[in-house]
Amino acid sequence: MGKKLTVGKLFGIIFCIIGTALACVLLGYNFYLGGQMKLVDKYLKAVARQDFTSFVQCYAAEYSEEISEEDMASEKSMGNKLDAPEEFKAAAEFRGREKLGDGRYMVYFDLTVYNDDEHHTTENVAWVVVRDNGKWVLEAE
Repeated sequence: MGKKLTVGKLFGIIFCIIGTALACVLLGYNFYLGGQMKLVDKYLKAVARQDFTSFVQCYAAEYSEEISEEDMASEKSMGNKLDAPEEFKAAAEFRGREKLGDGRYMVYFDLTVYNDDEHHTTENVAWVVVRDNGKWVLEAE
């Protein structure tokens, strides 16, 4: 005595399968893009906190020997747009990306540098990111 499969149940099963597949695709796409913006966020936090270890991790491993704390300190100049640039935080708002080829992408975002009293936004900042050993890193110049 098996259960009868009705048209409604069949459509319900198909809808669930399609919904699950679509959710997986969107999750994968979000993870792929999210990695690029997580890299930007990690970089900005490293500069603001002067966290050299995290700063170096934003670049491909092959360049880590060439990066110095002076490089990181010079990036802290992004806070100079504020009246009190000593302590600041930075945030990026994703605007888009463009495929450049060879696994390289140009990521566009608005950069806001702020502290307790003020903020400054620079629009359409563009950085080149690449895949290195399965993770996104900034392209070394």
